[in-house]
Amino acid sequence: MRKLAFTLATGILISGAANLNAAPILNISSEGLVASQAAETAFLGTLAAGFLTETFDAGYIVGSQSLTINSVAGVGSFTMNTAGSGGDCDASGYSCAAGLAVLDTPNSPFSGRFDVSPDNWLDSMDAQKMTISPVAGFTAMGFYMTDPNDAGGRFSIGGVDFSFADIFGASLGSGEVYYLTIYDSEGLGDLSIHANDASDGFGLDNVTVGKVPEPGTLALFGLGLLGLGVARKRRNS
Repeated sequence: MRKLAFTLATGILISGAANLNAAPILNISSEGLVASQAAETAFLGTLAAGFLTETFDAGYIVGSQSLTINSVAGVGSFTMNTAGSGGDCDASGYSCAAGLAVLDTPNSPFSGRFDVSPDNWLDSMDAQKMTISPVAGFTAMGFYMTDPNDAGGRFSIGGVDFSFADIFGASLGSGEVYYLTIYDSEGLGDLSIHANDASDGFGLDNVTVGKVPEPGTLALFGLGLLGLGVARKRRNS
């Protein structure tokens, strides 16, 4: 049996998890580029050597669409499971049904989505569902998310859904940016991102996967991450 504890992070520790070593944790930074970059820096500082980061800035054809995009940097794969329709993803030579795309500002049909590394980002192309499948062998993942404007959107982690409205709150809106981190001592699983607006989407950038060397460093995940904390406590039925 799995029990979910859903709490607000106060900055350092997530309350509600009796055993942090066995509790997947999701943290969301405060809104804004300064807060998001500080959160990324704090997250990277917790990782052991050998972590991988996909910036989408090299090795991709900008504007080319695919249902599955495999990371050149080796962090995993990104898959469009359900396409959107009828919005800007069906304009400027793009097709919503053709899949995800690596975009830059000159080649983007969207407003509000942007890179936080020098050039490119991965765009959802208004997918109704997309899945991040991190490579095996890592326990932590972090990434930037821009323009999570769909009030009906949600994350699905381990079969449990968390709505954008609950996670991002009053800061949910066009052109916003956040940094998200996920930790699971038992190894990362898939993260699905859902939307219920067929003509709305988001961008992802600087996707990092790595390992946290010691359980004690979990506390550092809270540094700069004044937002939502999610902890799932596992126990045997």
